[in-house]
Amino acid sequence: MNFVITCLPGLAPLLARELESFGLSVQEQGGAAVLLDGDQEAAMRVCLHARLAERVLLPVARHEGDPMDAADALAAAFDWAAHAAGAPALHLRVDHERGVRGDSRVTRNRFLHAAAQARGMDRLITRDSPEAALCLRMQVGAAVSELFVDFSGESLQRRGYRLAGGLAPLRETLAAGMLVAAGWMQPHPAEAAEAGAAAPALRLVDPFCGSGTLLIEAACMALHIAPGLTRSEFGLLHWPGTDQALWQRLREEARAARRAPPAGLSLKGFDADAKVLQQARSNAERAGVAEVIHFERRELGSLRARDFGIKPGADTAPEDAGLVVTNPPWGERLEDQEQAAWLYYALGRTLSRVAPDWRALVVAHRVEILDRTGMAMEAQWRVRNGQMMAYLRAMRPQRKALPAPLRVSGEAAFEVPEQAQALVNRLRKNSRQLRRWLDQSGVQAYRLYDRDLPEFNVSIDIYGDRVLVHEYTPPKSIDPAAAEQRRVWAVSAVRAALGVHREQVFLRTRSQQSGKHQYQKLDQAGDYMVVEEGAARLLVNLRDYLDSGLFLDHRPMRLRLGEEARGKRFLNLFGYTGAATVHAALGGASKTVTVDASRRYLDWAGCNLAANGFSTAQHALERADVTRWITDTKEQFDLVFCDPPTFSNSKSRDDFVVQRDHCELIRLIMRRLEPGGVLYFSCNFRGFVLDEQVQRWYEVEDISRWSIPDDFRRNMKIHHCYAIRLREPK
Repeated sequence: MNFVITCLPGLAPLLARELESFGLSVQEQGGAAVLLDGDQEAAMRVCLHARLAERVLLPVARHEGDPMDAADALAAAFDWAAHAAGAPALHLRVDHERGVRGDSRVTRNRFLHAAAQARGMDRLITRDSPEAALCLRMQVGAAVSELFVDFSGESLQRRGYRLAGGLAPLRETLAAGMLVAAGWMQPHPAEAAEAGAAAPALRLVDPFCGSGTLLIEAACMALHIAPGLTRSEFGLLHWPGTDQALWQRLREEARAARRAPPAGLSLKGFDADAKVLQQARSNAERAGVAEVIHFERRELGSLRARDFGIKPGADTAPEDAGLVVTNPPWGERLEDQEQAAWLYYALGRTLSRVAPDWRALVVAHRVEILDRTGMAMEAQWRVRNGQMMAYLRAMRPQRKALPAPLRVSGEAAFEVPEQAQALVNRLRKNSRQLRRWLDQSGVQAYRLYDRDLPEFNVSIDIYGDRVLVHEYTPPKSIDPAAAEQRRVWAVSAVRAALGVHREQVFLRTRSQQSGKHQYQKLDQAGDYMVVEEGAARLLVNLRDYLDSGLFLDHRPMRLRLGEEARGKRFLNLFGYTGAATVHAALGGASKTVTVDASRRYLDWAGCNLAANGFSTAQHALERADVTRWITDTKEQFDLVFCDPPTFSNSKSRDDFVVQRDHCELIRLIMRRLEPGGVLYFSCNFRGFVLDEQVQRWYEVEDISRWSIPDDFRRNMKIHHCYAIRLREPK
């Protein structure tokens, strides 16, 4: 007998390898099926034990010719006496090959009508469900159409243990394919070749476990639990030719094959969503493997080496290595997809930091998202999962340091016009003064120059190996041609002093901004780069917007927030791109909320969180007018950072002016502050004066001088900053 064993398109090589390990004779038949040469027992074993198979099909009729004639021809060719005698009912599924015209309902009705006539009946008893029915499957093709008895009934991917899944539950057969591709419970080929017979990896971590499918499949593989044992209904049970006694014997053998957990087995699943973790635990209980899987609510950004069974600072032995097999959230909206891509980046960075000797098998719907991980590719598979293409990639973590920040050193890279030499000299002087601070702080983004010379009214910021030059609009009394010449000299001086190419220098012209224009988009390139700040990695954009997305003068404040955030509820008002929120999350904040009126900047904040391994589902991003939001909310917070603009306008309320309105804003915030909490209030209005009422009502500490970093010390009025606390009752 010949059977067609189907699988997800792309998994046929792995399925063939799996079935051969059962001692079966198979041959690949395209990317979505293998041909099994075997008897009824072989087909039963596939139904019980195959983890990658979708269906076990017995070919029973074939038609070569016009697909419009397929229904009648197949019904006439089918041996009803041999294959359908005594069947209680019939379940028929019709599939058309791509590009073949036809309505599956019409084809189904034509087949059933022809079948009834062939059997001398008015009609056949049919079921919409495969349960308790003889299952037939018709494949209609342009040249060849076939009819099969489906031994599976319902697809074999439905093991029976999962009654509920997350937002996008992973198909069981795809999960099993990922584990097989990763080499779970098998030695890695390279290691096996080197060591002769290397032991299989026994440690598996899924940082985005969702409803637990990957871990449950991995546990079943480790304990030799046949996937077919967790379901009782199969199409073969209603085929007259089935040897029921043989089927029961094979099931008993499968039950007896279960083994105790091997020594050293470790299965851990983490997820940010507590509800979906409860589903995972319930699924594991139904599968009979709950005792060997550890589920815990954790976000990727909170994982440490100990979560992988690695002692920090200790040398790792080969037996300490393991596998990360995971399906990170892909995202449905365009904005969510961008955040998901940065979550893949965070995965690669996390593994390189805490589990550098482990291997990873990761799935994504676009290869460029997998590229974001920064891990070295070992192998890749392309699998069609429904309407979407899924890419499985086996990878190794690799450490990739961000480029060291540019500094001025030695002689200029080339000669500059005499008029630009003064700026070269000043850049050299400033760099020399900042050298010790840069060495000690490890800062990667800093301000090198801030309008120090009257003739060069620019600020110069370093972001790793790139330079952002902000030119401030000259007064109208300055001749435009002269202003343009000075701009050219300034860029030449920057390139010469830092030794950079033109492509590394980004020039922005800064004029007086107000309202929505202060966040105006300038370009459409979407060119983001990553800079490191303490434990955080933050996204900056030097091309698309006037501001880079990171206010460098608030660096000390952000680091302080990270130090104080552990276990606290953190609120970030006028949150911009969420850099302060990232520091609070990395510092262990129990909850964060970021409020801003700009959707674009909140999306950017979401990407920042994702790039550090945090989910926006757990770190809320609220698009709202800050004053209105803080008035309406009933939530309480322990730690608040508020950095309002000098001025902003709104269609729904009066314009906000920080000097005029800050007192009322602070009063509203303090109503939402827990006793013992602190509000850090900052603003960049140089003429700002804190209202006396604020100082009478609350305990106020002016921390402006402390909060200004060394690279901004040449301009001590860059911002004002206060720590404001509730007065303790006397």
